[in-house]
Amino acid sequence: MNRTISSALTLTAGALLSTSVFAASLNGTQWQTIDDKTGEKKAIIQLNESNGKVSGKIIKVLNKEEAKAVCTKCPGSLKNKPIEGLQILSGLKADGNNKWSDGKLVDPESGKTYSGKLTLSDNGQSLDLRGYVGSPLFGRSQTWQRIK
Repeated sequence: MNRTISSALTLTAGALLSTSVFAASLNGTQWQTIDDKTGEKKAIIQLNESNGKVSGKIIKVLNKEEAKAVCTKCPGSLKNKPIEGLQILSGLKADGNNKWSDGKLVDPESGKTYSGKLTLSDNGQSLDLRGYVGSPLFGRSQTWQRIK
């Protein structure tokens, strides 16, 4: 009987842990971006959730020369705004299973706006960002690392 209770507790604990990962929140989390072309650490992004949507802004540019730069190529109200503090992600909606989609991404280097989606790893320590035009098949991905 003790073995049955022990097995039941183990299953319950496992279910609770998997549920907490499934219901992960990105609110207030910070992420280290890594350039998908160069492998260089670029910036620190803070994500926030509000009204079921995730947004993200650059809170620190790691290259001192680029830290004071403005986004000369950005569209609309983002044009000529400082890169540090720039909101680069908006409108990402939770799909379940640690995925968010239907958002917009702004690349501050090119000024282009892309459709985007995020996928949180099972252990919650990395975040895959996919920016694309039209179909997710046609785009670029970056993996960001959680800052503890």
